Amino acid sequence: MMVFSQNQYPKEDFIPPLDIPLSLSGTFGELRSNHFHSGIDFRTQQKEGLNVIAVADGFVSRIKISTFGYGKAIYITHPNGYTSVYGHLLKTSPKIDAYLKKQHYALESFEIDIFPKPEDLIVKQGEIIALSGNTGGSGGPHLHFEYRDTKTEKIINPFFFGLDTKVKDTRIPVINEIVVYPLSEDGLVNQSQIPIQIPISQRKRRKLSGYKSFSKR
Repeated sequence: MMVFSQNQYPKEDFIPPLDIPLSLSGTFGELRSNHFHSGIDFRTQQKEGLNVIAVADGFVSRIKISTFGYGKAIYITHPNGYTSVYGHLLKTSPKIDAYLKKQHYALESFEIDIFPKPEDLIVKQGEIIALSGNTGGSGGPHLHFEYRDTKTEKIINPFFFGLDTKVKDTRIPVINEIVVYPLSEDGLVNQSQIPIQIPISQRKRRKLSGYKSFSKR
């Protein structure tokens, strides 16, 4: 997986993928047990079945259904060169579901990874494409969401597309611990190749006494 961040991205082309107040349960690039998180996770009010909407006009370019990973996922390619990804879905819209059923019967398989033609499943901005769910490798109901460069498939931070202005975040970051890793195969941390976890304790700031402030004259 490749990720890039240095570029100018359209901030007005897309709308949020959910029609509820946005709240995050997972952020872009955060460290997971065996990978970096490749998108952002939206809370879905601790339930399944919320409307998932197309963030812009385009066509469904990929549908992947699996018992792990993103579970039931939809990829939409947009005319401006980007692709949006929606994961852990409960079910797809009637239009997409009718197309899916034909593919399931043709392939005789529940798990599929198909690439519809541009004219097969055209969608409009704001159109309901699915209902949010908890499928695949999900630990609870939520919507996994990504933006990718259509040509290179490189994953891009969704906040670069204006989502940062639509998500309320009033919580100050708190560092609970840091992990120190060896930099190479023969590197050591405290004479060991095993990474060390160091807990961080929070302390209140103390005002320094006995100091005078000076100003230039």
